[in-house]
Amino acid sequence: MFDRLTSLVSFPQALAGDLSLILLFVGLSLLMGFIFGRYKLVNILINIYIVVAIIGILPPDWLDFSIYARAFAFLGLLGFLTAIDQWLFDIHLTSMGTDIFWRFFVTSFLVTGAVLSTFFSFLPKSLALKWITPTLYDYVASEWALLFWLIVPLFSLFVINKRLR
Repeated sequence: MFDRLTSLVSFPQALAGDLSLILLFVGLSLLMGFIFGRYKLVNILINIYIVVAIIGILPPDWLDFSIYARAFAFLGLLGFLTAIDQWLFDIHLTSMGTDIFWRFFVTSFLVTGAVLSTFFSFLPKSLALKWITPTLYDYVASEWALLFWLIVPLFSLFVINKRLR
């Protein structure tokens, strides 16, 4: 009878791994938010779009020397732009209002999602699937997921800033 019940209620084999990665993602989002703060999060988000555009226009043979080249070029350029962006632009979320933690968490969550999605999308799929499950890959690095993780943060900034005005 127990076998029959377990066959009716079956959990994916990689459920524990997926849940662990989801919890790690939420924790990393909070950590990024607290480390960088609300001012820097918006700058990092803009830097993600700049770096994706730069890598997208590079000649393909410049990054063919390694399967990791595109992913680590993304992280390197993102780190560089983030380090110098105080001289590039000054955009920030205002601290007025009682719902600052909600806006702060949403922004840090979406920025972390954009970073991870872009990083995993620059890796070959077979290599990314060594780190995450196919189900999680669909939510993080597939073409539709990358589109989601790059458009939703922009829309959320529009909604958050409109609400503040």
